[in-house]
Amino acid sequence: MSNDELHVSKSAVRRAGSTLRRFAREEATDAETDEALEVIDAYRRSFSDPLNAVAAALGGILRESGIRGEVSQRLKRMQTIAEKIIGRESGLDLSRMQDIGGCRVVLDSDDVADLRRLEGLVRDHWGDPCKRFSNYVDRPRESGYRAIHIVVVQNGRMIEIQLRTQRMHLWAELVESLSGVLGTNYKQDGDSLVQDFARHLSLAMRAEERGEVIGADDQLKFDDLTKKLQIQLAMLAQIEEDLHDVRG
Repeated sequence: MSNDELHVSKSAVRRAGSTLRRFAREEATDAETDEALEVIDAYRRSFSDPLNAVAAALGGILRESGIRGEVSQRLKRMQTIAEKIIGRESGLDLSRMQDIGGCRVVLDSDDVADLRRLEGLVRDHWGDPCKRFSNYVDRPRESGYRAIHIVVVQNGRMIEIQLRTQRMHLWAELVESLSGVLGTNYKQDGDSLVQDFARHLSLAMRAEERGEVIGADDQLKFDDLTKKLQIQLAMLAQIEEDLHDVRG
Protein backbone atom coordinates (compact mmCIF):
# COMPACT_ATOMS: atom_id res chain seq x y z
CA MET A 1 0.00 0.00 0.00
CA SER A 2 1.46 3.36 -0.99
CA ASN A 3 1.65 6.31 1.40
CA ASP A 4 -0.74 8.24 -0.86
CA GLU A 5 -3.36 5.50 -0.57
CA LEU A 6 -2.92 5.14 3.19
CA HIS A 7 -3.12 8.87 3.88
CA VAL A 8 -6.17 9.83 1.83
CA SER A 9 -7.81 12.16 4.32
CA LYS A 10 -11.36 11.69 5.55
CA SER A 11 -12.20 15.22 4.43
CA ALA A 12 -10.97 14.46 0.90
CA VAL A 13 -13.05 11.27 0.85
CA ARG A 14 -16.14 13.12 2.08
CA ARG A 15 -15.66 15.80 -0.59
CA ALA A 16 -15.28 13.12 -3.27
CA GLY A 17 -18.55 11.50 -2.19
CA SER A 18 -20.30 14.87 -2.27
CA THR A 19 -18.91 15.53 -5.76
CA LEU A 20 -20.38 12.25 -7.04
CA ARG A 21 -23.77 13.22 -5.64
CA ARG A 22 -23.46 16.62 -7.36
CA PHE A 23 -22.48 14.85 -10.59
CA ALA A 24 -25.66 12.75 -10.36
CA ARG A 25 -27.61 16.01 -10.17
CA GLU A 26 -25.59 17.39 -13.13
CA GLU A 27 -23.98 20.00 -10.87
CA ALA A 28 -20.32 18.86 -11.06
CA THR A 29 -17.90 19.20 -13.97
CA ASP A 30 -16.24 16.23 -15.63
CA ALA A 31 -12.87 17.35 -14.23
CA GLU A 32 -14.26 17.51 -10.69
CA THR A 33 -15.83 14.08 -11.10
CA ASP A 34 -12.63 12.52 -12.48
CA GLU A 35 -10.68 13.87 -9.52
CA ALA A 36 -13.31 12.55 -7.10
CA LEU A 37 -13.16 9.09 -8.67
CA GLU A 38 -9.36 9.04 -8.31
CA VAL A 39 -9.66 9.88 -4.60
CA ILE A 40 -12.33 7.21 -4.04
CA ASP A 41 -10.29 4.58 -5.89
CA ALA A 42 -7.18 5.39 -3.83
CA TYR A 43 -9.27 5.18 -0.65
CA ARG A 44 -10.76 1.86 -1.79
CA ARG A 45 -7.32 0.38 -2.53
CA SER A 46 -6.11 1.43 0.92
CA PHE A 47 -8.33 -1.35 2.33
CA SER A 48 -6.41 -4.14 0.55
CA ASP A 49 -3.72 -4.80 3.17
CA PRO A 50 -6.08 -4.55 6.17
CA LEU A 51 -8.49 -6.88 4.37
CA ASN A 52 -5.76 -9.45 3.76
CA ALA A 53 -4.74 -9.24 7.43
CA VAL A 54 -8.31 -9.84 8.63
CA ALA A 55 -8.74 -12.81 6.27
CA ALA A 56 -5.49 -14.35 7.50
CA ALA A 57 -6.52 -13.84 11.14
CA LEU A 58 -9.89 -15.49 10.51
CA GLY A 59 -8.15 -18.47 8.91
CA GLY A 60 -5.96 -18.76 12.00
CA ILE A 61 -8.98 -18.63 14.31
CA LEU A 62 -10.63 -21.46 12.38
CA ARG A 63 -7.51 -23.63 12.50
CA GLU A 64 -6.85 -23.07 16.20
CA SER A 65 -10.49 -23.60 17.23
CA GLY A 66 -11.12 -26.66 15.08
CA ILE A 67 -14.21 -25.01 13.61
CA ARG A 68 -14.52 -26.03 9.96
CA GLY A 69 -15.34 -23.29 7.49
CA GLU A 70 -14.15 -21.29 4.51
CA VAL A 71 -12.94 -17.69 4.50
CA SER A 72 -13.51 -15.41 1.52
CA GLN A 73 -12.84 -11.71 1.03
CA ARG A 74 -13.77 -8.91 -1.33
CA LEU A 75 -13.23 -5.22 -1.96
CA LYS A 76 -16.43 -3.43 -2.89
CA ARG A 77 -16.34 -2.47 -6.57
CA MET A 78 -16.12 1.19 -7.56
CA GLN A 79 -19.48 0.96 -9.34
CA THR A 80 -21.16 -0.43 -6.21
CA ILE A 81 -19.64 2.28 -4.01
CA ALA A 82 -20.88 4.96 -6.40
CA GLU A 83 -24.36 3.44 -6.63
CA LYS A 84 -24.59 3.27 -2.85
CA ILE A 85 -23.68 6.89 -2.16
CA ILE A 86 -25.68 8.26 -5.09
CA GLY A 87 -28.70 6.01 -4.74
CA ARG A 88 -30.07 4.06 -1.82
CA GLU A 89 -27.81 5.67 0.81
CA SER A 90 -27.39 9.14 -0.68
CA GLY A 91 -26.89 10.74 2.74
CA LEU A 92 -24.02 8.43 3.68
CA ASP A 93 -20.63 9.90 4.56
CA LEU A 94 -18.30 7.85 2.35
CA SER A 95 -15.51 7.97 4.95
CA ARG A 96 -17.83 6.14 7.37
CA MET A 97 -18.88 3.35 4.98
CA GLN A 98 -18.26 0.12 6.89
CA ASP A 99 -18.26 -2.51 4.15
CA ILE A 100 -15.76 -1.31 1.56
CA GLY A 101 -13.63 -4.25 2.66
CA GLY A 102 -15.44 -7.42 3.66
CA CYS A 103 -14.61 -10.94 4.82
CA ARG A 104 -17.03 -13.83 5.08
CA VAL A 105 -16.77 -17.12 6.94
CA VAL A 106 -19.18 -19.86 5.87
CA LEU A 107 -19.19 -22.87 8.15
CA ASP A 108 -19.07 -26.37 6.69
CA SER A 109 -22.17 -27.19 8.75
CA ASP A 110 -25.48 -25.78 9.97
CA ASP A 111 -24.27 -25.80 13.58
CA VAL A 112 -25.48 -22.51 15.08
CA ALA A 113 -23.56 -23.32 18.30
CA ASP A 114 -20.31 -23.32 16.31
CA LEU A 115 -21.34 -20.02 14.74
CA ARG A 116 -21.82 -18.53 18.21
CA ARG A 117 -18.46 -19.87 19.33
CA LEU A 118 -16.79 -18.37 16.27
CA GLU A 119 -18.50 -15.04 16.96
CA GLY A 120 -17.01 -15.02 20.47
CA LEU A 121 -13.53 -15.85 19.18
CA VAL A 122 -13.70 -13.10 16.57
CA ARG A 123 -14.81 -10.52 19.11
CA ASP A 124 -12.11 -11.63 21.54
CA HIS A 125 -9.44 -11.38 18.85
CA TRP A 126 -10.21 -7.78 17.92
CA GLY A 127 -11.50 -6.67 21.31
CA ASP A 128 -12.27 -2.96 21.63
CA PRO A 129 -11.76 -2.17 17.92
CA CYS A 130 -15.08 -3.95 17.19
CA LYS A 131 -17.04 -0.97 15.86
CA ARG A 132 -20.41 -2.61 15.22
CA PHE A 133 -22.13 -5.90 15.94
CA SER A 134 -25.36 -7.02 14.27
CA ASN A 135 -27.05 -10.26 15.27
CA TYR A 136 -29.27 -11.20 12.33
CA VAL A 137 -29.50 -14.78 13.61
CA ASP A 138 -31.68 -13.99 16.62
CA ARG A 139 -33.21 -10.96 14.90
CA PRO A 140 -33.36 -11.66 11.13
CA ARG A 141 -33.88 -8.80 8.75
CA GLU A 142 -37.39 -8.34 7.43
CA SER A 143 -36.17 -9.94 4.19
CA GLY A 144 -35.36 -13.16 6.07
CA TYR A 145 -31.60 -12.59 5.83
CA ARG A 146 -29.62 -14.18 8.66
CA ALA A 147 -25.96 -13.92 9.61
CA ILE A 148 -23.74 -12.32 12.20
CA HIS A 149 -21.99 -9.10 11.14
CA ILE A 150 -19.03 -7.69 13.03
CA VAL A 151 -17.18 -4.54 11.95
CA VAL A 152 -13.58 -4.46 13.17
CA VAL A 153 -10.78 -1.94 12.78
CA GLN A 154 -7.58 -3.25 11.19
CA ASN A 155 -4.69 -0.90 10.43
CA GLY A 156 -7.00 2.09 10.64
CA ARG A 157 -9.60 0.68 8.23
CA MET A 158 -13.06 -0.70 9.05
CA ILE A 159 -13.58 -4.24 7.75
CA GLU A 160 -16.93 -6.00 7.89
CA ILE A 161 -16.91 -9.69 8.85
CA GLN A 162 -19.93 -11.86 8.03
CA LEU A 163 -20.43 -15.22 9.72
CA ARG A 164 -22.88 -17.74 8.23
CA THR A 165 -23.85 -21.38 8.51
CA GLN A 166 -24.32 -23.40 5.32
CA ARG A 167 -28.08 -22.96 5.49
CA MET A 168 -27.83 -19.18 5.95
CA HIS A 169 -25.41 -18.99 3.03
CA LEU A 170 -27.66 -21.12 0.82
CA TRP A 171 -30.56 -18.72 1.46
CA ALA A 172 -28.43 -15.67 0.63
CA GLU A 173 -27.02 -17.26 -2.53
CA LEU A 174 -30.51 -18.23 -3.71
CA VAL A 175 -31.78 -14.66 -3.31
CA GLU A 176 -28.66 -13.39 -5.11
CA SER A 177 -29.28 -15.83 -7.97
CA LEU A 178 -32.96 -14.87 -8.29
CA SER A 179 -31.94 -11.22 -8.36
CA GLY A 180 -29.57 -11.95 -11.23
CA VAL A 181 -32.02 -14.07 -13.20
CA LEU A 182 -34.97 -11.68 -12.80
CA GLY A 183 -32.92 -8.49 -13.12
CA THR A 184 -34.04 -6.92 -9.83
CA ASN A 185 -32.24 -6.51 -6.51
CA TYR A 186 -34.28 -8.64 -4.10
CA LYS A 187 -31.71 -8.50 -1.30
CA GLN A 188 -33.41 -5.48 0.26
CA ASP A 189 -36.65 -5.57 2.23
CA GLY A 190 -39.79 -5.47 0.10
CA ASP A 191 -43.13 -7.07 -0.74
CA SER A 192 -42.55 -8.67 -4.15
CA LEU A 193 -43.26 -12.33 -4.88
CA VAL A 194 -39.56 -13.21 -4.62
CA GLN A 195 -39.12 -11.34 -1.33
CA ASP A 196 -42.26 -12.91 0.16
CA PHE A 197 -40.98 -16.33 -0.92
CA ALA A 198 -37.56 -15.60 0.61
CA ARG A 199 -39.11 -14.60 3.95
CA HIS A 200 -41.14 -17.80 4.16
CA LEU A 201 -38.14 -19.89 3.11
CA SER A 202 -36.12 -18.31 5.92
CA LEU A 203 -38.93 -19.09 8.36
CA ALA A 204 -38.92 -22.74 7.26
CA MET A 205 -35.14 -22.95 7.59
CA ARG A 206 -35.22 -21.52 11.11
CA ALA A 207 -37.88 -24.04 12.11
CA GLU A 208 -35.77 -26.87 10.67
CA GLU A 209 -32.77 -25.73 12.72
CA ARG A 210 -34.87 -26.03 15.88
CA GLY A 211 -36.16 -29.45 14.88
CA GLU A 212 -39.64 -28.03 14.34
CA VAL A 213 -42.03 -27.69 11.42
CA ILE A 214 -43.71 -24.49 10.35
CA GLY A 215 -47.42 -24.07 10.98
CA ALA A 216 -50.00 -25.33 8.51
CA ASP A 217 -50.96 -21.84 7.35
CA ASP A 218 -47.32 -20.87 6.80
CA GLN A 219 -46.72 -24.13 4.90
CA LEU A 220 -49.72 -23.47 2.61
CA LYS A 221 -48.48 -19.93 1.97
CA PHE A 222 -44.95 -21.17 1.24
CA ASP A 223 -46.24 -23.83 -1.17
CA ASP A 224 -48.37 -21.22 -2.97
CA LEU A 225 -45.44 -18.79 -3.27
CA THR A 226 -43.19 -21.59 -4.54
CA LYS A 227 -45.67 -22.49 -7.31
CA LYS A 228 -46.08 -18.85 -8.34
CA LEU A 229 -42.31 -18.34 -8.47
CA GLN A 230 -41.87 -21.51 -10.53
CA ILE A 231 -44.47 -20.22 -13.01
CA GLN A 232 -42.72 -16.84 -13.24
CA LEU A 233 -39.34 -18.47 -13.87
CA ALA A 234 -40.84 -20.84 -16.45
CA MET A 235 -42.44 -17.89 -18.27
CA LEU A 236 -39.11 -16.06 -18.28
CA ALA A 237 -37.34 -19.13 -19.65
CA GLN A 238 -39.96 -19.42 -22.42
CA ILE A 239 -39.54 -15.75 -23.36
CA GLU A 240 -35.77 -16.17 -23.55
CA GLU A 241 -36.21 -19.28 -25.72
CA ASP A 242 -38.60 -17.42 -28.06
CA LEU A 243 -36.17 -14.51 -28.36
CA HIS A 244 -33.35 -16.93 -29.13
CA ASP A 245 -35.45 -18.52 -31.90
CA VAL A 246 -36.23 -15.09 -33.37
CA ARG A 247 -32.58 -14.06 -33.37
CA GLY A 248 -31.49 -17.46 -34.67
